[in-house]
Amino acid sequence: MTKKINLTKMKFLIAALVILSVMSINAFSAPKAKEIKKVETKKIEPKKAEPKKAEWKQISLEPDLDGDGIKDKIDVDYAVEGNNVRLKFTPYIFGEKAKFVKGKSVEKVISKSEFEAKFDTFIKGFISEYPKKSGISAKPNTQAQTQAPNNKKPAETKVNEENKKPAVQNDASKNEKNIKNNTEPQKTTNMEKAQDSIIDKNKKEDDIKGNAKTETPKNTNPSKGSHSYIKEFSAQRPKNLTFNFQYDKHSPKDMDEFVFIKTATSIKKEPNSSSKTIKSASYSQKYKTTGIVGNKSDEWYEVFFDNQIGYIPKSAAEKREFDWNDMMNKVEKTNKFINEALSANKKLYVLDDYTPLGGGENGKRDKFGNRANQSEFGYLDKTFKDYINIPDRTIMVVDEQNDKYIKVKIDAYDNGIYYLKPSTGKYLKDAGITGEITRFIYVDRASQNEMVIEKTGDNWNVVTSSFVTTGKDSGSSFATPYGTFLIAYSKPVMQYTGSDNKTVVGDAKNAVRFSGGGYMHSIPSLFEPKNTREQRKAATAKKIGTYPESHKCIRHYDDQIKFIYDWLGNSTPGHKEGFRVPSVPTVMLVK
Repeated sequence: MTKKINLTKMKFLIAALVILSVMSINAFSAPKAKEIKKVETKKIEPKKAEPKKAEWKQISLEPDLDGDGIKDKIDVDYAVEGNNVRLKFTPYIFGEKAKFVKGKSVEKVISKSEFEAKFDTFIKGFISEYPKKSGISAKPNTQAQTQAPNNKKPAETKVNEENKKPAVQNDASKNEKNIKNNTEPQKTTNMEKAQDSIIDKNKKEDDIKGNAKTETPKNTNPSKGSHSYIKEFSAQRPKNLTFNFQYDKHSPKDMDEFVFIKTATSIKKEPNSSSKTIKSASYSQKYKTTGIVGNKSDEWYEVFFDNQIGYIPKSAAEKREFDWNDMMNKVEKTNKFINEALSANKKLYVLDDYTPLGGGENGKRDKFGNRANQSEFGYLDKTFKDYINIPDRTIMVVDEQNDKYIKVKIDAYDNGIYYLKPSTGKYLKDAGITGEITRFIYVDRASQNEMVIEKTGDNWNVVTSSFVTTGKDSGSSFATPYGTFLIAYSKPVMQYTGSDNKTVVGDAKNAVRFSGGGYMHSIPSLFEPKNTREQRKAATAKKIGTYPESHKCIRHYDDQIKFIYDWLGNSTPGHKEGFRVPSVPTVMLVK
């Protein structure tokens, strides 16, 4: 049975047992030996070198390792080998499913003469440097953060508070008495310096040669391996963003930075082609990535899945992300633009230039990648020569208007000033925006995903997120336009025509119009042949989150867009065509 004790008593207990170790009668069992061997490198086999098996015992500490306010656990296995004490530290995080999730074990050897001081320093450093859900630790550039309470307090203070009177049980003897906690608060400076100092000292000690500890000071996260990074991925989530999903069926929870498998490959145990294959990775699969390792001529993505680490050739995958920071930057920028306009008593407009099955030609792409389809020219100066294409539903402010030009300011396009011809004025409509926007939908065309957020009070919350399919710029198809768009309306069904632009040949449900003929909608499909329609829809759904393929729209899983459709609400009930204007102004941000 495992002991649960505080730090000070753990140190005292092990020290005492070291002294009395020669009196032990319990041999180290074969199953335990196998467990220890799993975390050792191939370079050492300490058990084979010992004439006698050491007596291993175990005690446990219960700190809050990840800083979420819930007790976790560290199992400390220890055994006396001559003049040294061998230790193995195994962290267990209390996870979302009310179960302990095992982390990566760390082994250490300490001489008897230095045991008390070094054990004390190491365990405190281990707790202090363990990646926190808040993303805050003594060392920069660790794991991406999520919001967590009390993230300003040192982790060691919480450990001391949570372990005031733990019960102690020793699996080596059922007759040992409980030990009361007398742990004193530790100085933060010691906690911050502990792990690096121990790692450095370990390298200098003769008695720890062959130690199975493989972590480097840089890679202390259980989801990160022991290899040095060519490039490390450690994006931090915005502090003013929470993740209380209202719909999360298609929402990756811990894949802010991930790789998309573009070519079927093998996930290797180590970053080399001759290493053991631990999993096959198929096209379109996605895995959390922590960085790139190897060398410039042989680079590998380090991936984390099923509580294990693996390596994928860089040539077989594409790095993508859920870019929460860019989203929030754009949200704040958009609302700043709106607030400044309202403070100056300026009206906000949208370009209303939607003609079903019409609205312009392909034209050349402008510097923002947009084409002329269902757009108007925004000229760079009064000469009406150079221009950008301003897509339908773009938000803007009119700074000046006369019989020669309309001078507008558009936040989405470098906060730039553009000139419209007077005839374009008929397409400018009152946006109906009277305050800052509290609902945003953010679409990342490069990563083929979207995030939906809503503001409550002073904080923003993620309502849902998912992978999507955006428009392809090819032939009669158009890339989903880049910009900031005020959503026009939604409708139960969106129909589309065939090559003649007259005959309706297919449809998609729960369509949300954001720019021209660009809709967010469910999986589209042709009506005919009827007997294969569901199979064809399923095949299209499998392509979500891969590459742009639509004609301009943004394809969603059927249930995902149905949730968004309902979430947008309806401020215009009873419309004869079933159009639903969102209950509050909602803005689409397309990256």
